[in-house]
Amino acid sequence: MELNDEETNESLYFILEPNAETDIPVHVVFDDAFAAKAYFNRFRTFSDAQILECRLNPPFYTDITRDCYFIQLERNSDVYVISLANDLQRSELAIKEHYFFEGDQICIYLMASCEEEAVKAARKIRDKAIANNEFVSKQSLGQILGRA
Repeated sequence: MELNDEETNESLYFILEPNAETDIPVHVVFDDAFAAKAYFNRFRTFSDAQILECRLNPPFYTDITRDCYFIQLERNSDVYVISLANDLQRSELAIKEHYFFEGDQICIYLMASCEEEAVKAARKIRDKAIANNEFVSKQSLGQILGRA
């Protein structure tokens, strides 16, 4: 389900400045980058103050029946590490079933209703990657030198 399908380039600019008295780091918010920078340069009182740009109403996908999982699978065994991913960027990767390789592991983002379903789907992706020769295994020194 696409919650907000209209692409917007609108941003808000938060002036973040630590304040021990109020314990509230955001003092003001602007919808114009120039105004935020002007305010920041004029009224900044702490050296570690910053301007934080945030997109207003970014488009995102949600599915109340599935969660976003990050799974690391070994190439030649059923050993895995799994965790929930709860941020917009990784959720977008999970929708696309994005994967990448790290040594003898395949790392996969995907959407699933439970951990068991996620691991099952990840194993299918791993097996397909192996069948398509996407998994590039590191050669041993003996293989490189033609001795193994």
